[in-house]
Amino acid sequence: MTADLKDFFLASPMDEAEYMRLPLKYFPADIIETYNINNLKEADDYVYIKIKKGMYGLKQAAILAYDHLVKNLKEHGYEPIPHTVGMWKHFTRRTVFCLCVDDFGIKYYTKEDANHLLDALRNTYKVTVDWKGKNYCGLTLAWNYDEGYVDIFMPEYITKVINKYFHNRRLIPTHTPYKIQLPNYKIKTQYVEPPDLAPTLDKTGTTRIQAIVGSLLYYARAIEHTLLPALNEIAAEQAKPTMNTVNKVDNLLMFVATCPNGKLRFHASDMVLHVDSEAAYLVLPNAKSRIAGFFHLVDATPTFINAPILITCKTLKNVVSSAAEAETGGLFINGQETINIRRILQAINHPQQPTPLKTDNSTSEGFVHKNIRLKRSKAWDMRYHWLRDNIARNNLRIFWARGTQNRADYFTKHHTTPVHLKMRPLLFSSP
Repeated sequence: MTADLKDFFLASPMDEAEYMRLPLKYFPADIIETYNINNLKEADDYVYIKIKKGMYGLKQAAILAYDHLVKNLKEHGYEPIPHTVGMWKHFTRRTVFCLCVDDFGIKYYTKEDANHLLDALRNTYKVTVDWKGKNYCGLTLAWNYDEGYVDIFMPEYITKVINKYFHNRRLIPTHTPYKIQLPNYKIKTQYVEPPDLAPTLDKTGTTRIQAIVGSLLYYARAIEHTLLPALNEIAAEQAKPTMNTVNKVDNLLMFVATCPNGKLRFHASDMVLHVDSEAAYLVLPNAKSRIAGFFHLVDATPTFINAPILITCKTLKNVVSSAAEAETGGLFINGQETINIRRILQAINHPQQPTPLKTDNSTSEGFVHKNIRLKRSKAWDMRYHWLRDNIARNNLRIFWARGTQNRADYFTKHHTTPVHLKMRPLLFSSP
């Protein structure tokens, strides 16, 4: 079941009133007439406003709304689960829900438990309820209980993005989210791409690039993970984009237009977390490296590959001196994400053995298991000691496996064509 609160930010009272003033010229004519604003203006043509409840644009509106919700639900026995993000539970009932701003994803066991939570919310808020749980945070969930799986997708989302940002452009079928520089196998020395000396965009062009990246980022993190390496690289340029950045973004838009109907399928499992970790050394500008992680839930004895619940695709902030150090940095970052997810799973009654964390770098695996002694680099020292500590505490089980078995490998580098994508018809045509 899912639920949504109406006017969540507007229902929270403030401890102390605040004040602001607005020039009369910014009020629409119909508002001035309806509320007799002319009678409220002062001699300086400003309208002075007293704020007693949360409102949009108020910098503390989110924390006011959250604190108000905590106070109201605590009276009915609900509280946030410590050390988790957005997870709540009841003191005595088995009800658990995930809160994302004002969207509730609710797991309940009896209709009485569900109504108890809804009644607690209705005491303060207007609540919209979806008993079948088909919509949550912009995602559409198609439940198939008979066959034990759920499909998650975002219908028409890409259509809206294309129509908004690419409506007057000719769409060419494109099967890779990022154009790469193919190696020249006829020469031994492979050179990096030259510096981008193309002219930078003006403020309008920069804002467009940032808006497109923001629009596609949620879709990529939630549904179409193949976009993440491209977005990772484009996002690093969005502060000062050039015409080359425009070409990269246009290529990305044509790719999502060619393959618009991304969908994830999650099969029922024992909810045992497995993680694959990977890193690509010196693949980004300024001698930076990229790391990736593939997080999925399977049975205690894995017999199938489930869709990922999370894909990490990040740039290592520090410059590392070897591929093994990059791999260890990837294990460190993915290990931290693993600890957070383990806490959530344990809080909702899914016990976890030491989480398997896979790497394809034998040197990195040797470091964390104390089979290799490092003589230099204190920054690296901190990373693998944190990993060693969590191995000793039975939170992680780091092991080596071949790169061909590492599902995070795709998300560390660019490919000419994603191998799992099939040719699909283009849904959009130029006007």
